[in-house]
Formats: sequence, C-alpha cells, structure tokens
Amino acid sequence: MKQYLIKVYETRYFWSHLAKCDLKSRFRRSKLGLLWAVLQPFFLTIIMAFVFSTVFNQPLGEYMLYILSGMVVWDIVMASTVAGGSCLLCSEQYIRQFNHPITIYSLRYTVLNTITFMIEIIALIIWVLVYAPINLVFALMTLPLTVILLFFLAWALTTLAGYLNTKYRDYPQIMALLMQAIWYLSPVFFKEEMFMSRPFLKKMFQLNPLTHILDLIRKPFIYGEMPSITNYLFTIGTIAVLGLLAYRINKRNEKKIIFYL
Repeated sequence: MKQYLIKVYETRYFWSHLAKCDLKSRFRRSKLGLLWAVLQPFFLTIIMAFVFSTVFNQPLGEYMLYILSGMVVWDIVMASTVAGGSCLLCSEQYIRQFNHPITIYSLRYTVLNTITFMIEIIALIIWVLVYAPINLVFALMTLPLTVILLFFLAWALTTLAGYLNTKYRDYPQIMALLMQAIWYLSPVFFKEEMFMSRPFLKKMFQLNPLTHILDLIRKPFIYGEMPSITNYLFTIGTIAVLGLLAYRINKRNEKKIIFYL
C-alpha cells in the first residue's frame, strides 16, 4: 500500500497536468469560462428556490441557501458516480502506454471535480454574505476539512465508477436512474420536516450518509453551527467503506483492466 501511494505521488506532475488540461477543455471557447461554475448554480438556485418555496411555503432567502448548499454537494457526488465512470475509458491511450497506477486516472477526475466544487462554493459564499453574513467566518473555518473529506469521498466513488463502467457498459444508464432515486430519498432540496411524516422516511433520513455529508456544508453556512460528531463519523465511515471497496477492486482488477478497454 505504501509503495503504491509513493508511485501515485511520483506521477503527480502527470496526473495534475491531465487535470489541468481537463479543466481548460471544459470551458474552452466559453466567453465567461470558469465564471460559469459560479453563475450556473447561482441562477439555477434562484429558479428552483422560487418554485420550491412557493410549492412548500418556505421562506425564499433561507431556502435559496438550502438548495444551493445541496446543489454543490450533489454536483460533486453525481460527477464522481456518473460522469466519473468514464475516467478509465477516456484514459485508455495512457493506460496502454504507461505502467502507472490505474487510480491516478480516477484521481485526475477527482481533482477536476474538487476544483469545480470549490469554485461553485463561491456562489454559496455570495448568498451567505447576502442572507447570513454572520455565519461566513465560521463557515470558512470548517470548509477546508469538508473539502478534504469530499475529495477522498469523490476519489473512492470515481475509482469504483471507473472500474464498473469499464467492465459493464450499461453502468451510466443504470447509475443515472439509481442516483435519481437516491435524490428523492435524500435532503438535497427537500427539507428535514418533509421526511418526518412516516417512520420509514424518517429512518432513511437519519441513516442516509448524504444527510450527514450535506450537513458538513449546511450547518456552518446556513445555521452557523459546527457539524456534529455524528456528521463527521458518518462521513468518515462512508469514505472508509467506499475506500476499502475501491482498494480491493483496484487490487484485483488493475492488471486485468487492459482487457476491458
């Protein structure tokens, strides 16, 4: 394990260059470039908050923060599980040419998605400055640890997605449907009280790892509170389980993945 991580570190200039190229190509020939990563969630939040606040009779300002905080976290989860599935297929030419650790290609996508997440957070900071400026200093203090945890979560998810999509080409369609179901069972846009009407939904809400991952952003940014120990333990536990699963799948399939490309 130690030697493997050393190899990943030794190739840092290679995979960081690929991530940099991916970031440039994502916004190539765009007039606003990286600014779209801020503007898109910013304006989408306005539209969705207006609709949801009207339907569910919620205060518009607070609901904007709630939706945007859910959106930035959901984006990195979706990018890791669905779009991240192409990380190995899109790196086929490098895998065939170089004997580098396979996980650097999922790491490449993880770096890209983490940078995008950090840019999207700017939109959330803007909303916090407007509606809850008193929470900003405390939110920024907790943000670095949250980014680190989301980075490792995204790396594990992207590694799993990359292997599954390479071996089973129906993965993107199936995972897109599955993630849609998870969206409805998670408080991404729906508030906690909406899950309290039935015991089953309440239990799903409490045991859903996304609930606790979302609270890492929501509690400091919206409510000015420190995320609870339970939030951190659920998040770290989820990362540990997914990381261990990704490690075992990578160890079993790294030498054979070339036959599936």
